[in-house]
Amino acid sequence: MSNISDFKENAPAVDYTEPQPQIHVEERTLKLRDFLKTVIKVNGSDLHLQAGSIPMIRVDGRARFLDCPPLTDDAMAEMVRELAQGKEDVLHNLEHRGAADCAYAMPDGTARFRVSLFHSRMRYAVVMRRIVTKIPNFAELNLPPVVESLADYHRGIVVVAGTTGSGKSTTLAAIIGKINRTRSERIITIEDPIEYQHENIKSLVSQVEVGTDTESYEYALKSAMRQDPDTLLIGEIRDTFSLMTALRAADTGHLVFTTIHATNASMAVQRIVSLFDPDQKELMQQQLALNLNAIICQRLAKKRNEKGRVPVIEIMIKTPLVQKYILDGEFDKLKGCVGNKEAGSQSFDQHLVELFQRQIIDVNEAKRLASNVDALTLALRGIGNSDTRLR
Repeated sequence: MSNISDFKENAPAVDYTEPQPQIHVEERTLKLRDFLKTVIKVNGSDLHLQAGSIPMIRVDGRARFLDCPPLTDDAMAEMVRELAQGKEDVLHNLEHRGAADCAYAMPDGTARFRVSLFHSRMRYAVVMRRIVTKIPNFAELNLPPVVESLADYHRGIVVVAGTTGSGKSTTLAAIIGKINRTRSERIITIEDPIEYQHENIKSLVSQVEVGTDTESYEYALKSAMRQDPDTLLIGEIRDTFSLMTALRAADTGHLVFTTIHATNASMAVQRIVSLFDPDQKELMQQQLALNLNAIICQRLAKKRNEKGRVPVIEIMIKTPLVQKYILDGEFDKLKGCVGNKEAGSQSFDQHLVELFQRQIIDVNEAKRLASNVDALTLALRGIGNSDTRLR
């Protein structure tokens, strides 16, 4: 295999004229472990392998083809067998349902990956996301101080929203890490798979991995409420049952953290509402209004003149007005509460302006991620009035 220095970029809205680092892979490296070592070497986040296609690695949000030959069906079959070794349920789901998820640890223990196995045009395909096991701190993540303060709650629910790969799990790991360092509590996490491994510091932490420690999310959620948690992390709100469990736990005095897929804070509330049980809609709406502490929504921005990305955060802190809008079902009005910085909230565009002013991101990246490009452009020029103020 030749040097992997020529890439075909697929990521949108990125300056492709910048020189890219060379990734050196030896001729023999068509084995899974060699691709994974390459991901670690270049600090990549994802590895894409597909029969009949050239492998791809995502670095700093940019997806790039390697300059090696396409993978054969035999090579992919060997990699799938290695990933599913000792996991008969994974192979069964892959062959009979068309897709399966699992976790994979490198034999030398240097890295773990979240794995998605599936079929593409009747051939094997694999996506592996690297799991960074070191518990991050807030200074490293460049998160707003208000996010760190969410670890100071003792009850209620905090929802972290965003698209896949936006850093939701990393933010939650930092929050759980702070609770673990500062309070003597019982923390239970239910994840699929476990990404960050928390060691007991001041708290006793139990981490339950779906498919390894429990047969399903539903069974783990039912069991967790009988295991005396103070803080409960539910990896993802997937359905009505997981939402009901989260709301019930918050309503009975527990502190709950969870994630949901949504593009902004107000949409996260609407996504939650869409999962309400029709027979218990009024109760669940009341539980959400009374127990919601905050909704965080994340995007990742490319840093100016350096490698790496920085989170762009939208925050909606519960205020009496937010609570009223949820109780009354006036969800469309929540968007106007997001920019209330006095309450600790902020919009994506407000944070983008701040990151630009601190010279962390450039103007093109700010515009790419803006919710309102015209208003953001005026704000970046220092212009502001009642029509252009960032909302």
